[in-house]
Amino acid sequence: MPTRLQAPPPPAGTRSGGGGGSGWIQLVKAPDDIEAHLLAGRLAEAGIEVQTLPDQAAPGAWLYGGSNPWAPVRVLVRRRQLEEARLVLVEISWSGPAAERGQPAPPRRPVRLLWWATAIALGILFTAAALLQATRATAACVVPVFCDDPAQPSPDRGAPRVDQEVIR
Repeated sequence: MPTRLQAPPPPAGTRSGGGGGSGWIQLVKAPDDIEAHLLAGRLAEAGIEVQTLPDQAAPGAWLYGGSNPWAPVRVLVRRRQLEEARLVLVEISWSGPAAERGQPAPPRRPVRLLWWATAIALGILFTAAALLQATRATAACVVPVFCDDPAQPSPDRGAPRVDQEVIR
């Protein structure tokens, strides 16, 4: 699985700033928690000590209780293992699959047109059904298909229909 990483930081000797003397130095800044953990696992597999430090300053980070999976994550390694960790990054980039240029996705215009045509057709159908029902209640017979044929007498002669199965 290819990992999207930024360019590595400058060598440890050229950096300005503290570091606190703890022996940890930033290797890369991963775009999210998942990629940071994938990278940390690959570095740990190579025998390199790794720590991940999620960015707590992201907007809305408090909503996730300190574990925002989409916040950038700093990947830290021991200062003495920085060059080994960079070699692992090079191995990851060389062993990844080559990017293939595919055909651009076709525009979604026909799907949108089909959606609107279906929505309008259903709207017309349901409106016609509602109007038909409303006029059917007021007129004797508007559409002959839905009307009883007055020439043929009904078998129950107007008596209400009672289902014998329900009565039992």
